[in-house]
Amino acid sequence: MPSPEDLFARLLVLLHNPLARGQLATQILTVLCYLGQLFPRNLSLFWEDEVPKMKAYISDPEDLKQDSTYQEIWDNMIINFLAESLDVVNDNVWVISLGDAFARQYDLYATSDGHSALLHRCLGMLLQKVDDRIYVREKIDLMCRHSSMSIPVNRLGLAQGIGLVAASHLDTVLEKLKNILENAGQSALQRFLSFFSFREKVEDVDDTYAALALMYGYAARYAPSTVIEARINALVGTDMLGRFLHVQHPTAKQAVITAIDLLGRAVISAAEIGISFPLQRRDQLLEYVLTLMGRDQSDDLVDFSIELLQTQTVALSACTTLVSIEPRLPMETRNRVMKATLGFFALPTEPSNIVESLITNLIILLGAILLTSGEDGRSRAEQLLHILRQLDPYVSASAEHQRRRGCVAVHEVLVKFRNLCSGGFGASGSYPTLSLKHIDQGGPRGSSSLPSAFVLPNRDSLSLGERIMAYLPRCADTDDEVRKVAIQIIALFFNISLSLPKQKTSANDIDLESSYGALSSLEDIVSIIRRVSGCISLPFIKSSPEQMLKSIFLFPLKASVDQIEVFHRVVSSVCILLSKDELVVLLHSCTLAACDKVKQSADGSIQAIIVFIIRRGKDLREADVLRTTQSLLSSAIALTDKHSRQEVLNAVSIIIFLCLSFSILIFISRIIPTSSYYL
Repeated sequence: MPSPEDLFARLLVLLHNPLARGQLATQILTVLCYLGQLFPRNLSLFWEDEVPKMKAYISDPEDLKQDSTYQEIWDNMIINFLAESLDVVNDNVWVISLGDAFARQYDLYATSDGHSALLHRCLGMLLQKVDDRIYVREKIDLMCRHSSMSIPVNRLGLAQGIGLVAASHLDTVLEKLKNILENAGQSALQRFLSFFSFREKVEDVDDTYAALALMYGYAARYAPSTVIEARINALVGTDMLGRFLHVQHPTAKQAVITAIDLLGRAVISAAEIGISFPLQRRDQLLEYVLTLMGRDQSDDLVDFSIELLQTQTVALSACTTLVSIEPRLPMETRNRVMKATLGFFALPTEPSNIVESLITNLIILLGAILLTSGEDGRSRAEQLLHILRQLDPYVSASAEHQRRRGCVAVHEVLVKFRNLCSGGFGASGSYPTLSLKHIDQGGPRGSSSLPSAFVLPNRDSLSLGERIMAYLPRCADTDDEVRKVAIQIIALFFNISLSLPKQKTSANDIDLESSYGALSSLEDIVSIIRRVSGCISLPFIKSSPEQMLKSIFLFPLKASVDQIEVFHRVVSSVCILLSKDELVVLLHSCTLAACDKVKQSADGSIQAIIVFIIRRGKDLREADVLRTTQSLLSSAIALTDKHSRQEVLNAVSIIIFLCLSFSILIFISRIIPTSSYYL
């Protein structure tokens, strides 16, 4: 006859699969409640309250399948259920008896079974509640003997179980891990020689190192924050993780990267409760992650294997964690990380589930780099521009999926920057407080006595003219999603710019009333395109500049809009919102927009330039006109499409008509002979 403790241990582990046939997990929970009278009364009363909550989570199997993390959530619920049950009983003798019952369960499951991995975690949680160090050490040895480090799911379960033990017995756990590491096996020479003998020996070493790395990581993650600093510094300072860099199997690499990520998260968790300390050799750990990530030195995307993509996805998450903690990210390290990761935007679309997850992690990483680089508003603005310029090749790429990814990345980074502007940057030298859940927090608020010009960047630091010209072609893109995001980007830029101080020399250049009206119109467009599933796509060549102006001035924006009307409205708002200097920079930067890889975008950009010249030509100085003319002629030379080239020359003729002067005619007469061959 099994004891109550044996029944509880058996039933708890059997709960592992919430989708088992016949709703087995729900039936087990029902049986557990029926057996409540065999256990301490306070425990059965606790189950009466908690079991219905667990049943509710697994009540709809089809709905459960929609969440890819359901198994992780369910296993965590089981572990929390066990932990609270142990706390309710609060009887050391009963806890020891239940621990022995869990130990007897190991013979019932194969190491490849997910139940065995859950069993590791259950025993680890129980050992967390035990004070007998000898008993704890014996059960840790038992867990290791009944584990299979070559099976990823069992390896992870063991690491999490050991980590749970470390919450109360950190030194005992570290002692055990040190012994495993010392006995792990081969020297560098033995490992090299194993290549010529038995391949499985290499894999055995990989498995051991992967398991050890995970156990160190989870030990740091679950250990008390009050004692973790010295242990993490010792682990990192002795370069113990450097021993794991030679693993070769993708799952082993993922395990080591996860361990580094867990170390960083332990530092963040400590900071959340007021125990802040910098992570030693943080930049070296970043190098480790980039090395394990497996990018080719030439930065060519030559390997699209699923395992490699999964490794890179995990690596990007670890990079985000590491750049989010002190010390502040140096410029060299920032550049190294960005150079190694930005190329992922050029990945193909398949396998879509893995690639989309990777791209999401990359965008989150860029946001973290923005938040943790720079010391004040101005340096953050410089960091913003650096990131955006690095994204330009993808924003203007010929492949639709690259343009879509680039625009989404720009939008998300801008949202982070806007949040910083609205929340405050902090004085020079301050560092933003980051958390695992809210990585977009602003900096400390201790600088409120400082003038806003000191804390915030000024409007000029955003390089609005250059940036708007970079994203305006995307507002006329052939891809509906790209157009929508691009319009939101432009609205965000002006929303931010109107909240920032402007240099005194050009403060009177902007009519605030007109600007806020234009911004309101732009945000109305954003609101409408978010509601409307799609816009009617019409070729821009059917809309002349005159028709464009007529549409801008005469037709109100309707709830049902076509693509041309939306673009016209965007151009109208931009025309009002740009200052004189920003307009000049925009026109000087028009060459790439007029030669955009997407013909529809190029045509739209050319017509927008004509509108800017017609409506704002009086704001241009003679030198500005000369440079703009030169940029337009350069575009005409580069364009191969006859119609587009003619539109550019129309813009040049409008400049000559509106801004006629002797020097311009001299300039044109010098340029045309040398360019006539191309025109």
